[in-house]
Amino acid sequence: MQRFYRLSVSLVIIGLVIVGLKVPISAAVPYPSFSFDAWGQPVVSPAPYEPILMLDGFDIRLEDPWSISGYAIVPFSQPQGLAVDSKNHLYIADAGNNRIVEYDDEFNYLRSIGDSSGQGRLSRPQGVFVHEDGRIFVADTGNSRVAVFSPTGEFMQAYGRPDSQIFGVDYRFAPVSLVVDHRGSLFIVTEGGYRGLVQLSESGEFLGFIGGNQAGFDLMWVLKQIFFTEEQLGREKRRLPGSPSFVTIDQRGQIYTATISTSHAQVKRFNLGGINTLPERDYGAPYFRTGVSMFNAVAVDPKGIITAVDANTGQIFQYTPNGDKLFVFGGRSIAAIERMGLINQAAGLAIRSDGLIIVSDSRSNTLHVFKPTEFAQLVHEAVYLFEDGRYDDSAKYWEEVLRRNSNFDFAHRGLGMAAYQNEEFETAMDHFYLAQYADGYSDAFWWARRAWLLNHFDKVLIILAAVWVVYQIVNRVYLRHRPRQKRDWYRVNRLLGDLMHAKTVIFHPSEGFYDVRWSNKGSWLSACVIVLLAFATKLFSLYYTNLIFMSIDRNRINLGIEAMTFILPWVIWVIGHYLISALKEGEGRFKDVFIASAYCLVPYIVIMLPLTLISNVMTNYEAPVYHFFQNVAVIWSAILFFVMVYTIHNYEIFEAIPNCILSVLMMVVIGAIGGLVIGMTFNVSDFAVGLYKEVIYRVF
Repeated sequence: MQRFYRLSVSLVIIGLVIVGLKVPISAAVPYPSFSFDAWGQPVVSPAPYEPILMLDGFDIRLEDPWSISGYAIVPFSQPQGLAVDSKNHLYIADAGNNRIVEYDDEFNYLRSIGDSSGQGRLSRPQGVFVHEDGRIFVADTGNSRVAVFSPTGEFMQAYGRPDSQIFGVDYRFAPVSLVVDHRGSLFIVTEGGYRGLVQLSESGEFLGFIGGNQAGFDLMWVLKQIFFTEEQLGREKRRLPGSPSFVTIDQRGQIYTATISTSHAQVKRFNLGGINTLPERDYGAPYFRTGVSMFNAVAVDPKGIITAVDANTGQIFQYTPNGDKLFVFGGRSIAAIERMGLINQAAGLAIRSDGLIIVSDSRSNTLHVFKPTEFAQLVHEAVYLFEDGRYDDSAKYWEEVLRRNSNFDFAHRGLGMAAYQNEEFETAMDHFYLAQYADGYSDAFWWARRAWLLNHFDKVLIILAAVWVVYQIVNRVYLRHRPRQKRDWYRVNRLLGDLMHAKTVIFHPSEGFYDVRWSNKGSWLSACVIVLLAFATKLFSLYYTNLIFMSIDRNRINLGIEAMTFILPWVIWVIGHYLISALKEGEGRFKDVFIASAYCLVPYIVIMLPLTLISNVMTNYEAPVYHFFQNVAVIWSAILFFVMVYTIHNYEIFEAIPNCILSVLMMVVIGAIGGLVIGMTFNVSDFAVGLYKEVIYRVF
């Protein structure tokens, strides 16, 4: 009994201690969070935001004389666009209830606007904007107008369809989102507005369209333009650019748009001249994508941080003021289970001055509120100082960011700029390399190279002079003994002789290829060695070219894929070209085509090997030289392929041209057939495995 009493007292004390501790119910957020590396690939990151509140509108009580309680609860129904005023009051376009709902800065319900009878009655409003003077502009979609209310909620005026021939007779005017700049001009997104934003003056005069999207390249449409008649083209659907889906404005008056129906430049920022000042790139994340990213809302905070929400995945993306990706967080809820922070169908987005993000979910009829974590606040402050040019001040924030997330590459760019500003160029190079920031690395390297040359110029001259003397001595000895050595070369090793024949091919291609066909120069083995050397040169170039000239991430190089994209096309060329030449009465044997095609790769080896090494002492200022020699390697090899065609097969030059074209087309055919066979093989193997499992399951 005494032991039971002691045990009970101990459990009570432990329980009191646990209750007294301030432990959150769940410290984890219900979604993964990622930052992005220098190549735009997602990297696991600490959560930048955490959900703190979910609003459903069940706190909205409206007078109802028919109700016993005297009021009716009217929750949200298809909430759409959001807006925040200078007092951090939240305005919600509650489309299903035909009203605008206002909440205070503590998320307490204040009032509803536009749901009473009269001229101000709204119909399916999808957008709302609060002007700096307190006026409330509503995209009254169902009424095809923009309704304006006073700060106290009284209806003031409406902007209807513009009365202008330029606007177009058949162009639809159904506003879904809008902003108003400091001059009183309205920028309106309309349903199906493929021409861009409709711009109206404060008096309602139509000023034109701004911020339209490009239709983009479509190969099928180009082919139709070439081969279809005018009558056939007339029956085709018009190919129109995507319409902006949302518009917002920052404190400097710059207009931002988000577009659902595009996979490129989904977020844009326009200056007063209508020019997009953000880089035109993919603002989504392919790793997460199930289809095309559907950015249907965008917002900008006072520090210039851009936030966009993807309606397709429920994820929220953040970018620097220059469009560099920072974070992605959020996600969709599973089945019909509603959970705070998980969004089914994002429809609207707003950011308060204190950093809170609010997202409306039109499918679950809820609003989700996200609070920035300490990690996000550090990044935002660092980005703000970085974009303001105060690199040294931002360094301490970037260091803390790296302490919390060592994979945050953009922090290395910030530290690199701080070191560069302090003329610590080698340190800057290290940070820029980690950030894979080529432009910064080039600038820092230019200054570091300059300092090194100033300190070692005399030594460089001595080394160059010594190299020249050694070259002269070796060259004279070689010339004196060259005839005997050349005879010995072929006696000792046929392979080395065949490889040395490449010199004749690249400088005297007609003679070299003639010897391949009629003098048995070259062999199967030497051809394979040259192809492998060319592939090794490509790998060497991928791994050791200066960061400044790199176009892919070295850490994601796949040897199998590289071999498939280099060796396989060469093999297909050999097969396709031989088949075409056999039909066109070419005299070359398959062996001749194989060996000669290998020799055509020699210029690539000869140029790219030294160019890769030299690239490591080059900067952006020497980029034209680097790209010139790259092009020389490609053009030289292409010329050799052409000379090989008419020399090996004894064609006239004008016979070789269609042969080359047909050979390339044959490559396409072989590639298509190969892809089809591989696909069918996988399908058959999957069927066989499935059948085997089914038989095993049924029998045993």
